[in-house]
Amino acid sequence: MRLKAVYVLPLIVFSLLLAIWSGWIRIGWNFPVSKSVGQHGALMVGSFLTTVILLERAVTFKNQLVLLLPLINGLSAIFFVSGNTIIAQYLLLAGSFGFCVMVLSFIYRYKEQYYYLFFAGAFCLLIGNWLLIKNQFYPQSVPWWMGYLLLTIVAERLELSRFLQVSKLQNNMLLGSLLIAFAGLLIPFHYKGDVIFAAGIALTALWLFKYDMAVKSVKRAGQHRYSGILLITGYVWLIVTAIFLLTANGNTFWYDATLHSFFIGFVISMIFSHAPIILPAVLKLPVKPYRPVLYVWFLLMQASLLTRIIADTLILPELRKWAGMINGIVLLIFFISIAVLVKTEMNKRRRLVKA
Repeated sequence: MRLKAVYVLPLIVFSLLLAIWSGWIRIGWNFPVSKSVGQHGALMVGSFLTTVILLERAVTFKNQLVLLLPLINGLSAIFFVSGNTIIAQYLLLAGSFGFCVMVLSFIYRYKEQYYYLFFAGAFCLLIGNWLLIKNQFYPQSVPWWMGYLLLTIVAERLELSRFLQVSKLQNNMLLGSLLIAFAGLLIPFHYKGDVIFAAGIALTALWLFKYDMAVKSVKRAGQHRYSGILLITGYVWLIVTAIFLLTANGNTFWYDATLHSFFIGFVISMIFSHAPIILPAVLKLPVKPYRPVLYVWFLLMQASLLTRIIADTLILPELRKWAGMINGIVLLIFFISIAVLVKTEMNKRRRLVKA
């Protein structure tokens, strides 16, 4: 079952490359234009990130047919690049519907609270994808995608931290924060829905600062400290996102700063933190690919993102272009590093077995 998961990886890699390429063109670089250039958000959130999340969950099922979900979702990138945008969007819609059904099966079997949060996130993804098909207007879908990733990441943190003692009051504080964020999605932004959403994500970030396992992880050495530092950094960017939402002024550059504070600052920090664990787990490889060199790519990503945010706030398009370029390059180097480290560890194990 897990070996077959390898066949989805080329689609994930292709989706990432296409998402980065389209992002570079949108930020101002004069590269050869693909038919997918206007679909940067759907490629990154839908074709790439969602396919990764679906694959991570699908490999836990005994039935191999569940792997069709990440496969169908990942195929959207092929249709985006060929100009069949509507078909690609329907594939993403199918993937998000399948995600909802998948999580409902988890709820039926396990009844754990974090699976209900996973379902809320999958529902937000479904709504965002449906709105994109209906209106072809990204600003309507993006808040729902933000809600999807916020809920999914919080659910994963609760799943990984399930052995920590959290009181009923503390648990209700988290649920209340997420409920506020969800309410902000239901209320149009011109009726202060953005303010409510900002309050919800800020409160969620504060809760994670206080009660998430990341605070304890930074006190330990090696991969635990690495993971903890990246997680806490992501929570800082969640606060920054809330600040940008609260001070939104209609400027396109300000909008860029808001989105990338969340999608790069928060979401990519979470991915950098979890990647050394997730890839071996998905492929069932008994290796630990963490190395201190991963800090280099993390620091470069933070520096380039901070530069991009400064360029956005000061309206410096040339600096913004270069910062966006480095964002994409560092993201690619990071995943190449993980792949190389996994390969190196596997080669070591083979030599030990032969010896």
